[in-house]
Amino acid sequence: MKNIFKIGALAILLTGGLCSCNDFFDAIPGERYDLDATFTNKTKTEEYLNNIYSHVPDETAERYPTSGRGGIWTGGSLEANITWAFQITNEWTMGTTYASSGWINYWFIEYYKGISKASTFIANVDNCLEASANDRQVWKAQARGLRALYYFLLFRSYGPIVLLGEQAIPLDSSLEELLKERNSVDECVDFICEEFDKAAQDLPDQYNGTNLGRIDAATCKAFKAKLLLYAASPLFNGNTDYANIKNLDGKQLFPQNADQTKWEKARNAYKEFFDKYGHLYSLYKVTKNGKTDYYESYRQATSGVNYTENPEQIFIRLVDHTTHTYELTPYHNGIDDNSVRGGLGFGTPQEMVDLFFTDKGLRIVDDPDYKEYQGVPTSEFYGWDTDYNNPQDENITFFKANRNLTLKQWAHREPRFYANVTFNGSTWVNDNTNYGKITTELYANGNSGYERAGHDAPQEGYGVRKMAPKNGVWNGLHCATLLRLADMYLGYAEALSACGEFAEAMKNVNYVRSRAGIPEYGTGTDDNGLERIAYPSTRDDVDKRIRRERLIELAYEWNRYFDVRRWKVADMAVGDDWIYPAYHKGGEGGEIHGMNYRKDVPEFFEKIVTETRVFNKRHYLFPIPESDIRRNPKMVQNYGWSVEE
Repeated sequence: MKNIFKIGALAILLTGGLCSCNDFFDAIPGERYDLDATFTNKTKTEEYLNNIYSHVPDETAERYPTSGRGGIWTGGSLEANITWAFQITNEWTMGTTYASSGWINYWFIEYYKGISKASTFIANVDNCLEASANDRQVWKAQARGLRALYYFLLFRSYGPIVLLGEQAIPLDSSLEELLKERNSVDECVDFICEEFDKAAQDLPDQYNGTNLGRIDAATCKAFKAKLLLYAASPLFNGNTDYANIKNLDGKQLFPQNADQTKWEKARNAYKEFFDKYGHLYSLYKVTKNGKTDYYESYRQATSGVNYTENPEQIFIRLVDHTTHTYELTPYHNGIDDNSVRGGLGFGTPQEMVDLFFTDKGLRIVDDPDYKEYQGVPTSEFYGWDTDYNNPQDENITFFKANRNLTLKQWAHREPRFYANVTFNGSTWVNDNTNYGKITTELYANGNSGYERAGHDAPQEGYGVRKMAPKNGVWNGLHCATLLRLADMYLGYAEALSACGEFAEAMKNVNYVRSRAGIPEYGTGTDDNGLERIAYPSTRDDVDKRIRRERLIELAYEWNRYFDVRRWKVADMAVGDDWIYPAYHKGGEGGEIHGMNYRKDVPEFFEKIVTETRVFNKRHYLFPIPESDIRRNPKMVQNYGWSVEE
């Protein structure tokens, strides 16, 4: 009798109907596997493993997340707004999402499919005698590492979830075996950590070359550290808002008492990563004339282009950037060159623009040379008499001399600002065109403004620039960087701060600031010859600086959405001005600001409300899909998403 197995059984059950087993399984086309035929053949076994990798998300596919396995993390946070009205991110930020919304179960299904496929592979790969014992061992470890990753990705969005354990779900499983209750936060974290550890034992330290993008030991340990950072954070550690989320037997899913040892576990996990694997990675740096070019270093490190030469990347997904490049490239009306003409549908609000430091490494509210204005600015606030170039490379122009198109406050900003944000009058990143250096005009009648570009013009008057290719190539493989070294430095800093090791925490922050070309924190002169910035050595003050650094360094890299939630700051009525500027009320919700995008300059420069978002406490986590709650009596809902509520 052939060994036939069904992939993703629990996931589909949880989002499908409770029909007869035969009908249930038959309703899932293309997911039946003849395991005897698959796992006795080396080529087919490898193909099966590669199929497990297909569930690694392409986070650049945010415009169509449910077809490209991307998330809603950029437009769903205060980082950006996706101009096109039909996007599900807009449904989420407007507060019109319900547990029964058609897309809310997408990641639930996809990751459970990946988990079940991985379990099937682990249970059967040793039947492939065409492969060596060592190959089978390594393949099994890859599948285990991927399974742990998919559990982590579920956990960060839905909170504690159902753990399926070691065994995949066979075709003849009873209904009772398929209907499972949620595990607790601590159970989930412990299991996933153990899985990452087991996988790491049998994996090479690092994959590169033709194996780039495969999960390795360093990646497993890095994600383990990040998971433990989440577990120690207020959303999951002593969150009394979730006191009533209990299984039917009364089992509490969220721990109610904050546990300091969880921060210590996170710190130790980061230390383990750096002690064993830190030497394999380094922050990406571009050197010109013997000096670091801070702008190019950061831009190239995060572009997704030089992925084979980037020692900073820990785990990536190779993708085609065609669609995302279009989303980041301004309209540039009148220019007949598709390499520099797109639809800048990813706008970024004033709140995000104001987050970036000045070139002194200070917040704009702390820099006496930063000139703020109210209403429509007078001539003293806008204009620049000369081209404003990259201080390390005068051939790279941030914006050209034009007294009508630019604000003085866009000069003397840190290099990461110019790599991340497209503003009115800025020079487009791709300067290798028949048109020379192109100026992007975002005011109403400008070449990329509302009157020319329509729905392809950002409604905030600013656009997201990060990952836009300098060479203008829209096709071919790039990468979505899912984890890089700067993230690890800042995560380690956060855990160290929670353990009272402030000096060591700031040392890790300074690694990131030094590569960014802004002064480090501390006393004396840093390695770049800049005067360090003094700071109060209390946990609150250190945490504020770490958080601000994360929000800037990792901007538009699918982290802010989860960071502000795990910190439990996303519903602040009045913001912490290290995260939200003083004029913004409501955390990730409330009134969002930008330029007056339907006006020409100078009226264009007036800061106005461009959008009003909704963020309630229930938005800290996705709801468990309503279909699962309805069809599985053992499944309980997340805070605020029940019909009764």
